[in-house]
This record gives sequence, C-alpha cells and structure tokens, in this order.
Amino acid sequence: MLFRSIQIGSIDTQHKPQAKTWLYAGQWWCAIPPSIGGTWIYRLDGTTWTQTLRISTGGRRTDCWVVGDLVHILMYKGSGANAIATLKYDPGTNTYIRWNLRPSDTNVSFPSGVESATLTVDDTGRMWVATDAVNDIRVWWSDSPYNTWSAAITVATGITSDDICAVTKLQGKIGVFWSNQTTGLFGFKTHNDGDSPSTWSADEIPASQSAIPGNPRSEEHTSELQSQNRIS
Repeated sequence: MLFRSIQIGSIDTQHKPQAKTWLYAGQWWCAIPPSIGGTWIYRLDGTTWTQTLRISTGGRRTDCWVVGDLVHILMYKGSGANAIATLKYDPGTNTYIRWNLRPSDTNVSFPSGVESATLTVDDTGRMWVATDAVNDIRVWWSDSPYNTWSAAITVATGITSDDICAVTKLQGKIGVFWSNQTTGLFGFKTHNDGDSPSTWSADEIPASQSAIPGNPRSEEHTSELQSQNRIS
C-alpha cells in the first residue's frame, strides 16, 4: 500500500527522541510543519493525510503525548518560550479541537544551548518537560490545566553540548534517559509520582556492563519505547 506523503518545509521533523504520530479513534494522526507553512494536525484517511487543524503559524518540531481523548503537543523551537498546545478529540467531527479548559497555548522557557525537548504526563496528571541545556539535563513540571510552570530542576550534569535526553511515563513514576558523551555512557533516573519534584533516583547508568574501556558507546541518537514499565 502506498501512502501519499506530506511535503515538509524548511523546519524538518527531527529530533530523534520526539514523537510526531499517534493512534486514536481507529485512525493515525500526526503533528508536523508542512511546506505550506505553520504547524498542522493531519489525519490519515485511507492512504491520504488530511489537514485538520493549524496549531501554529510558525513551523515547529513537535513532541506529542496522548492522555485519553487529549493530545498534548510541545512545539519546540529552541531557547526562549516554547509553546504547548492541548487538543481534545471531537467524535462528532472526527477532528481535534482546542481544549476548553485551556484553549490557548501554554509556554515553557528553555535556556540557551538546548538541542531537543520532550514531554510526558504522569499518572497524577502532572505534565513534565525535559531538555538538555549545554552541560545539564533539566526538567520542568506543571499541574492541570498547565497554565504555569515550575523553575527548572537539574537532574544530571556533566554532559556535552551534543547530548540529548527524553522523558517518558512509567507505572507510578516517570523516567528521564540521556546520552553522555563525556563518560561514553547513558544515564537514566526516575521520579516517583507524588514525591517532591526535586526527588529523583540515583543514576542507573543503563548498559554500563557492556561498556568497552576506551570505546565509549553513548551518543545522541536515541529514542524510547515504553512497555510494561520498561524502557527499550
């Protein structure tokens, strides 16, 4: 089966840990910046991607997280204010519309030097955003309806400016995974739902038993698949 492609503009669809597509109500959806401009929601109808809603006049690299009939979309652009839109599925029109509890975008500000950003929502409904910040891994959090954001919390230090991270939800907790090209190893920490936002586990250093001295394996080409409380 051949699918009709979507022409992408000057803003491409990277970065590696970001998720652009999701499945809901028996159909595939995506949030991307097409060549016509802006950032749009598309619905896959048969083999054709149909434009359904423009969520930004500017092209943005998106990361999407679905919670029931809501989809939260981080529209990453780099340092400074980055918008997050929340949309609600409307079964009557088979489209997404702006969430009535927060119809406008919310903004979270990133420091200079960030390369990528991702978001998730934990089991309590708290939203988290994670990003690299030159030499640090940082997170921010916000409670529903996500109008205001916390100050940045540093989860790890000592990375390079080329490293990236990703945040995802697990059962009863969230996890942040990152590359560290300084040590040649990956890092992973978890935060239990309900704990103080600044309380995180020790670094698990995943796959450290496979490290070869003098031949580091960590790099910034990472993505995460969450299944049964495991990251792979």
